[in-house]
Amino acid sequence: MLQNLEIILSPAVYSYHATKGNHVTVVIDVLRFTTSLVSVFENGAISVIPVSLPDEAEALQKQGFPVAAEREGIRLPFADYGNSAADFRTADIKGKTLVYSTTNGTKAMKMAAEHGLVVTAAFTNLTAVADWLVCRNENLIILCSGWKNLISMEDTICAGALADLLLKSGRFQKTGDEVDLALTLWESNRNKLKEALMSTSHYIRLLGLSVDPLADHTVSIGISQVVPVFENGKITNKSKY
Repeated sequence: MLQNLEIILSPAVYSYHATKGNHVTVVIDVLRFTTSLVSVFENGAISVIPVSLPDEAEALQKQGFPVAAEREGIRLPFADYGNSAADFRTADIKGKTLVYSTTNGTKAMKMAAEHGLVVTAAFTNLTAVADWLVCRNENLIILCSGWKNLISMEDTICAGALADLLLKSGRFQKTGDEVDLALTLWESNRNKLKEALMSTSHYIRLLGLSVDPLADHTVSIGISQVVPVFENGKITNKSKY
């Protein structure tokens, strides 16, 4: 039996999803949470605790946890790390549990967790997550984090790229027009992915804040086998490698 594949383009409409009962949710926040989360595990962290509010993050920091936190794209004053993949290219996080709070991604993840297992995807771990989902063979919602409940082009393109891989596996069937929309955006941009990323409003917003969005790294497809899965309050790497 084919499993349902649904895409939600913004957390604002997540509650209206058509898929009922048990399902896996894939959260995508290309700029920058889910891309950076891959870097966290690539550099040796054992787990991540996502929190919605800065106050929660600061309270856990006082208990001894290292903290990554940002709002509006800017690292919060108390945080040890920001929200860039480059921030985590350090031996300091190896073997540690990191607390993480962002404007969009962590909120979307915690919201989706109320409905079942959550995994995060970016271009960098796209193929590993697709393989993991095919093996699980469950109904699936891809949730784009967007920006403050608005649609983000980069998340939608990435959702289309993931949907393309999953549909080609022969295990899934499309649910809703959003899948076709995301697939169309992916097909029209797959050969100019960096150019497409650099034209998005969020990329331009980050540049305006003097933040480097790491375009080359962000659009590198399938360079990591990390599969971040959120369950029981923590994100861990479920990579089979």
